Amino acid sequence: MTRVQSFRPYLIGIASACAVLAIGLSRPVHAVASALVTVVNTASNPVPVSPIEDRTTQAFGQRVFPSVHNYASIAVPAGKRLVITGVTGFNNGDGSISDLEVDMTSNGQGNATRIPFQTTASSTFLRFLQNYNVFMVADPGSTVYVFIDDSNANDFAGVNIDLHGYWTSAN
Repeated sequence: MTRVQSFRPYLIGIASACAVLAIGLSRPVHAVASALVTVVNTASNPVPVSPIEDRTTQAFGQRVFPSVHNYASIAVPAGKRLVITGVTGFNNGDGSISDLEVDMTSNGQGNATRIPFQTTASSTFLRFLQNYNVFMVADPGSTVYVFIDDSNANDFAGVNIDLHGYWTSAN
């Protein structure tokens, strides 16, 4: 068997694949496939759309200062939803903070996420909450609460929590 004959099955396979792609990607095939898809947009049954620019035109970022003794809160305006996509923070206390909890109402139901703080990062007991990715959506007119869990009830050190995300229309 010659060398060309040993590659013949591969060459035939490649040529066949190219032919199938050429036929599948041709304009007449696309026209037929497009004709098979129908989208009906009526007043009683509208096609749902969501503007993709909300993340850039309605960006949200806020620093809150919860403590062991007090929660922090963010009011969500009527007509808007708050979408939280990331949480970061740090604590200058004695290193006893264990976690953070973010509570909100989403689609009429209570929803909470508990996020652990990292172990002590230095001799000054500075504890970090590196970017923690979440996807939480708060209902219009509701309140987002941020709580700190600390094993030392006398820890009055500052806690800084940064919430990141965007606003979107409630409609």
